Amino acid sequence: MPESEAEEKLALLPVLLKIWNAPENLKYLSYTLIPFASELVQVWLENHKRLGGRYFCALDEQDSILGIMIVKEDPLEGFEIYGLGVLPEHKGRGIGRMLVEQAAIVAESHGFRDIKALVFVDNTAMLCLLLTSGYMPVSMEHHKRSDGADAIWLKKSICIIS
Repeated sequence: MPESEAEEKLALLPVLLKIWNAPENLKYLSYTLIPFASELVQVWLENHKRLGGRYFCALDEQDSILGIMIVKEDPLEGFEIYGLGVLPEHKGRGIGRMLVEQAAIVAESHGFRDIKALVFVDNTAMLCLLLTSGYMPVSMEHHKRSDGADAIWLKKSICIIS
């Protein structure tokens, strides 16, 4: 593994844990509602590229991470926003919208014709963000989270200009 990848993982780990385990985020990012353990997130970081995952970070002027988006790219299953979180103290600044816009740029540049995302129905902020970004509901999964919450699949079509 290149040294830069190791450094990248070290920088991502504490921020991912802080974002994913924040009480206001955990219920929207965990199917089980159990906080994410450092060991589990380390395994994700070690395997993310092999499994088609990519991480994108929103940074401030000092290169501190404000938000993280995880996408999965698979030629058979498509392009998916797999996770998106912003540090609680930086919410409401358009960071999530910027990351969602970046997903569309990356998906289009890699030849994907649509982007999908699964969102819990009580995650109104993410639902509003995606709906105002051109995503449309396409299906629903009932009782997806351990507390019985349903989840909605949303999809955005991308116009490929050739």
